[in-house]
Formats: sequence, structure tokens, C-alpha cells
Amino acid sequence: MKSREGLWKLSPSGLYSFEDCKACFWAENNIGRHPFTLPLRLNDAMDSRLKSRYDKFRKAGDLPPELAKRIKGIKLFPDLKQLEEWRNNKTALQCIDPKLGYMLEGKIDELFVNDKEEFVIADYKSSGDPPKDDKQKYYRLQLAAYAYMFLKKGYKVANKAYLLHYYTKDRKDPSLSMKLLFHPDEVAIDLEGFQKKIKEIIVLLNGPYLGFKENCYRCNWLQKRINLDSVGMLRIAQELTD
Repeated sequence: MKSREGLWKLSPSGLYSFEDCKACFWAENNIGRHPFTLPLRLNDAMDSRLKSRYDKFRKAGDLPPELAKRIKGIKLFPDLKQLEEWRNNKTALQCIDPKLGYMLEGKIDELFVNDKEEFVIADYKSSGDPPKDDKQKYYRLQLAAYAYMFLKKGYKVANKAYLLHYYTKDRKDPSLSMKLLFHPDEVAIDLEGFQKKIKEIIVLLNGPYLGFKENCYRCNWLQKRINLDSVGMLRIAQELTD
């Protein structure tokens, strides 16, 4: 949706929808309708536990052992007070481009610093299963967006980021004491490509509705929810863009 100033409000975590289904992305941002999803309370709880774990090692000036074994040449960003601001205040890293007409804002999970004193973005991911080979595609734009916001704030940013996957060793284990395994997934960051992608996104949002995508469950949900066919959606699109 747009801000009071007429800028498109974008969040890093919402950008995957653009790659997944442009029609849904347009509708979600232009008319504010999207499928209802339950809050992922267990994932939120895991994120809180992981932040506490990393912060414990941060205060000691060390790395969690599972991280130290798998990733070399990094350290945890040391300023916990500043990190908490970036974690909890979505406007702390806000990036505004009045010329293109958007604002980008969001909250990070974790931050490393490499040997070149560049920021390395990291995001916690918890699951009952090992990460799939194609997992990166869901988060590549999100991580690039975080890196871009840091860059616009004047920080040096690395050309890679990490997905920090924590998942159950045996999901069939009936014990309440759950054993977790760890897998860090390195993701290449292409900031030049991200800037081009943002321009594509704004062009899409300012343009006409593309029409329903038949094999998209969100498109089908939207059509049933507001009881409109493609002609009706096109009429709304015309009204919004006039």
C-alpha cells in the first residue's frame, strides 16, 4: 500500500511475492487483499531463543560453536544496543526514494562483520526439516533488500549473506527435548541487480492489473474473496491508477 506521502511501502520479507506471482503482488499492494495466514508462533519463539543465544556469545566476544565451525572470517556485530534498534524498529533502516516513489523498511535478525569490516546480513530460519536445495529463492530478495538499506545508510556491505537454518535432527522423536542441527546457507548479494528489481517492482505497481493466474492459490483466493472476475479487477486497477 502507499504511505500518506504517496510512496509505495515495501518490506524485504514481502518482496518474494513479486517473483512468485506478480498479479498477487499487485493486488496485495494496490487493494490490500491477501490470503489469511496464521501467525507462526513457534517460529517467533525460536527466533527469540536464537537471538538470546547469539547475544550471549556476543557479550562474551565469541561466536556460537556451531557458527565458528562452519563460517570463517566473521565476528558478531558487537554493538547490541544498535543491533536491537535494527531488530525492533522497522524504520531504523528505512530507505526512501521519492524519485522512484517508494520507501523500504524492515527489521533484521542478525548481523556479522567480516575481515574487511563489511556488514554481513544473516537471517534465522527454523524448521522441522532440513532446508531444501531451492530454499534460497524465497529469501534472496529479502537479504539483498537488507543489504541495500545498510548501503544507503553509508555502511560497507559484503557481497554475501547467510540463512542460518536450525532444524530438528529427528522430527519423529517423541521426546520433548528436541535436538537441533545447524546449516548455514551462503547467499550471493547482487546490489546492482536489486536496484534494477526495485525499478521493475515500482513499474509493476504503477501499471495495470495483470489478470488472474489460474494455477496460483492466492489469485483464486482473491477472486473468491472479493467476488470479482478479471474484468472487475481491471476496473479497480484503472480507478487506482487514474
